[in-house]
Amino acid sequence: MSVFKTYDVRGVWGQGIDSAFAYRLGRALPRHMKAKSFLIGHDARVHSAEMYRSLAAGLIDEGAAVTGIGLASTPLLHYTQMDRTQEAAVMVTASHNPPEYHGFKVFDASGGSMSYDKGLKDVEALVSGITAPSTIPRKSFPEVDGLEKYVSFVAAAGGEKRLSRRIVIDISNGSSGPVFKRLAEMMGIDALLLNADPDGTFPHHDPNPLKDESRVQAAREVVSQGAAFGVILDGDGDRILFVDEKGRGIENYFLSCLVCEELLARQKGAAIVYDLISSRVLPECIAELGGKPVVSRVGYTFLYDQMVASRAVFGAETSGHVYFKVSDTYYTESAAYALAVILRLLASRERPLSELVQPLRDRYAQSAEINVEVADKQEAMEEIERRFPGGKVDHMDGVSISFDDFWFNVRPSNTEPLLRLRLEARNAAVAHDRTEEIKRILARGKSTA
Repeated sequence: MSVFKTYDVRGVWGQGIDSAFAYRLGRALPRHMKAKSFLIGHDARVHSAEMYRSLAAGLIDEGAAVTGIGLASTPLLHYTQMDRTQEAAVMVTASHNPPEYHGFKVFDASGGSMSYDKGLKDVEALVSGITAPSTIPRKSFPEVDGLEKYVSFVAAAGGEKRLSRRIVIDISNGSSGPVFKRLAEMMGIDALLLNADPDGTFPHHDPNPLKDESRVQAAREVVSQGAAFGVILDGDGDRILFVDEKGRGIENYFLSCLVCEELLARQKGAAIVYDLISSRVLPECIAELGGKPVVSRVGYTFLYDQMVASRAVFGAETSGHVYFKVSDTYYTESAAYALAVILRLLASRERPLSELVQPLRDRYAQSAEINVEVADKQEAMEEIERRFPGGKVDHMDGVSISFDDFWFNVRPSNTEPLLRLRLEARNAAVAHDRTEEIKRILARGKSTA
């Protein structure tokens, strides 16, 4: 299977991803992007620093000017690219994937990421025709430290009033420890940092905060410390999940309602983008707060492009990614910025986070995302549409069907023979019954291979 994916380049080390590949990618990117200057950084994974150097060698041998920032979070790299007006940037990271994975995220001059349909397909073809030398040459290139400027930018979003209670920040042994340590210092936050040392083996838990086991340690510490809340970061510091003072995880669409409350109080009537598998609570809250809700397909590239098109001030993915408009031309993904906004909200509201979230959670009943393996994804989606006549149908991403008492989306995985089901309903009984009904329909098309 190719390491070129829908939104980035990613694979298991030694199975298409290695230092020779990094060099070849470095030769290919300038040819496709026509960029003369690249900013590069890397996460904490075992082989990322090695691939960072090999990537630089390939870029330099292709004639590009390279500036490095070393170990960094992806949002720090992205901010520094925009701040220094670099034509392109590459982050050596496999994000939230397990430790054996390594990869790359590529950003163009506008700050948008290069997806498969927007260039990675062509880069893949170029890479296939490039041979790496038997020994990758070591090249010298300047490195800069963008940490202080980035953290100052984030801290400004926190306002003047400070939250008095402790918070817990679980770095997950990823690359964002320096960012959050310095942010806590600059904002005067009483923060307990967990797993702050970078370690690409991720010894304490999986670097994906959406996994239940990844939340256990932070949730336990929040309760034992009597903290106001906790957050868990992913491996490259761009995905964030909050837990309330009771240690309960908060779905990103609920948390994003609170972010919207803060942002729309200062930017009346602004557009806010959300992905189509979000709870309906989010677009309803946006409208109630006087904002303009704008729906997007699931995925970084789609949501980012929709933000730019609608000039939105904020964008939220169900997966825990959050995006902010910070100038007329610059949009950034930043977990740290979301933390600063929530700190500002809690300092002014002086109510527990669980009390702010519960009314949102009580509006509807959600079914957890369910994956079903099917032999023919398109045929299965067409069968679902036939079996639910009379609803409002949308084909933005897979098939979405809405009725008065429930609504759902079934969309295909980009990399596996799976359909993903998300469903929400007026109450728990309807959510359960309709979810089971759809699962039975999909099971009839299940692969027997």
